[in-house]
Amino acid sequence: MTPSVVHRAVLTAAPPYDFALSVRALEGFGPMAGEHRVADGCVRRAFAHPDPAKAAAGAAVVAQVDAGPTGGVRLAVLAAAPLTAAEAAAVEQAVAGWLGLADDLRGFHAIADADPAMAPVLRVARGLHQVRFPSLSEATIYFTLTQRSTQWFAGARRRRMAAELGPSLVVDDVVYRSFPSLEVVAGLDDETLRGYAGNAQRAARVREVAAGVAGLGETWLRVAPYCDARTALLALPGVGPFTANALLLRGLGRPDEVPLEMRQFRLTAEQVYGTPPPTPAELRARYGPHIGWWSYITRTAAAWREGPEEVQAVREMVRSSPSPGS
Repeated sequence: MTPSVVHRAVLTAAPPYDFALSVRALEGFGPMAGEHRVADGCVRRAFAHPDPAKAAAGAAVVAQVDAGPTGGVRLAVLAAAPLTAAEAAAVEQAVAGWLGLADDLRGFHAIADADPAMAPVLRVARGLHQVRFPSLSEATIYFTLTQRSTQWFAGARRRRMAAELGPSLVVDDVVYRSFPSLEVVAGLDDETLRGYAGNAQRAARVREVAAGVAGLGETWLRVAPYCDARTALLALPGVGPFTANALLLRGLGRPDEVPLEMRQFRLTAEQVYGTPPPTPAELRARYGPHIGWWSYITRTAAAWREGPEEVQAVREMVRSSPSPGS
C-alpha cells in the first residue's frame, strides 16, 4: 500500500523556540547523520510504528515537520495504513520528544542572560531546544558502542543495525528507517550481535546494557527522581558515568547533571569563558538543574558563533516552505 498522510497536528513548543535552529542542530547531529531528510524547510524521519507488534514486523511511520504558525511545529504523519487515535497521539509524543518541544528553558535563560560570557552564544542560539535521539533504544546502543571506540565507528555500526534490523517505510522512493527496540537488540544471537558490534566483548556489553535499560523501563527512567534513575543506570553492567548521563540528557531530555570534568566539557567552558574557565563546581552552582541545557546549547552553538547569517538563511527557507503533505 502506498504511504499517505494519515494524521496532521500542530505541536506546541515551550517558548522560546525557533524551528530553524532545530533544523540547523539536526544537520550538525553527527551520530544521526543520514537518518533524516531536510528539504524546503521540512524535515522527514522515520519512527517505529507505535503498535509494538507492527513495529516488530518491520512497520514504521514517517514524520514530516515544519515551522508551525504559532512557534511550534506542524506535523504530518505518513503511514501505509490509518492510525488509531492512540497511535497518532504516540507519534505526536515521539516527535515532540525528539525535538525537545516541551523543554522548559526559562530557568536556563534567566541565568544565562545574567552571564555576560553567554551573550555571544544566546545571540545565535536563543530558541534552540535540544534535538535528541529519536528513541531511547538508539541512544542506548550508540553510547554503548562509543565505549573504547570512536564516534565514527559507533555511528557506522548504529547505521548498519538500523538498515538491517530497523522498521522502515518508503516515501517518495526514499527508504526511511527507524531503530530496532532494545528487546530486539538484546535478543540477537551471539554471532549476529558480534557482527554488528565488531567483537565479542563489545557485543556482550551491548547485550547487557540493552537488556538492563529495557528492564528499568523508559517510563520509569523518565519520571523517577533524577538521582534514582542515574543510580539505577550506574548499577547496570557496562554503564559508567558518561553513558548514564548521556542517556538521561540526550535520550530522555533530563538536564540535571553533566560530567563537566571530562575534556570535551572543559574545552567548551574555555571557548565560552576563556582560560581559566569556571570550575565544574562553579558551573554547577551557577546553572543548577539547568546545567544540561548549558552544556547542550554551548556545544551545539560553538560552530554558529561566526555570525547569525546562516541561521537567518534557514529561517527564510522555513518561512517560505509549503505545509507538510501539500
